Amino acid sequence: MPNGSRLKRSFTKVAEIYKRLDIRQRLYLNFIIIIFLFSVGCIFFGVEKRKVYFIIVLIYWSSIVVFESVSIYKRLYSFTVGKVLLLIGFTLCTNVSLSIAGVVINDITTVAPSNFPHALILISIAIIPLMTAAIMLVIYTTIFITFPIWGFILFVYDNNLKEIIFPGYEPRDGSFLYKTTKLIQVLSLGIYCVFFYSFFHSILNDYTKYLYSKSQAFIYTFEMYEKSPCVGLPPGKVAFINDEHVLIAQRDNEIMKFITHECVYKNN
Repeated sequence: MPNGSRLKRSFTKVAEIYKRLDIRQRLYLNFIIIIFLFSVGCIFFGVEKRKVYFIIVLIYWSSIVVFESVSIYKRLYSFTVGKVLLLIGFTLCTNVSLSIAGVVINDITTVAPSNFPHALILISIAIIPLMTAAIMLVIYTTIFITFPIWGFILFVYDNNLKEIIFPGYEPRDGSFLYKTTKLIQVLSLGIYCVFFYSFFHSILNDYTKYLYSKSQAFIYTFEMYEKSPCVGLPPGKVAFINDEHVLIAQRDNEIMKFITHECVYKNN
């Protein structure tokens, strides 16, 4: 009975601590438990079960990062300066994606990407994983470089000094396990960024080949035509470049060849 009472009190204490945690802290605690179970399971599970469990861990981890990203977005959006920074960031990413998509189209067809507006938009969307990996690298680098600064401010400076240095600062150290939670947040985000970038970097060549292959297929299928008013053209599909030239695509199974050709109009 004494052992049973002691165990019951322990569970009650753990339950009380868990109730004091906010949603973010519960997510991280659950994630730590999942990681522990995964580490133990690796000893007993086979390769296939390890992969399944790892995917589950990765999905849960990604959901935490998404939750944190949305929280950061909402906090930034609540300030005018934050809105400006978000607008600049979105504009920059959009233009970089469109620029890279233009380079891909030009590399495939050798003509201006403006001749294929639909492909330009869709390829720029396909560039998002590349942009995400680059952003992950920037976030990790920023965290790594500024670690001594924010670590010193978080763990060494007291609230009075923070209020002097940062006007409008509202102390939040009163929340349960505040500093521990912040440390886990930063470490989790930094490690996730490194993992995502490393994973994407390992498949970069394959993804690039896939992107080029599907871009060629889309341009050939949806941006080019079977008929044209020009005479004496080589066999293949046609895209109109200007009044004097057309782009001809010749396909041999999966291999495609794009060439420009002068357009000589039919005589009525």
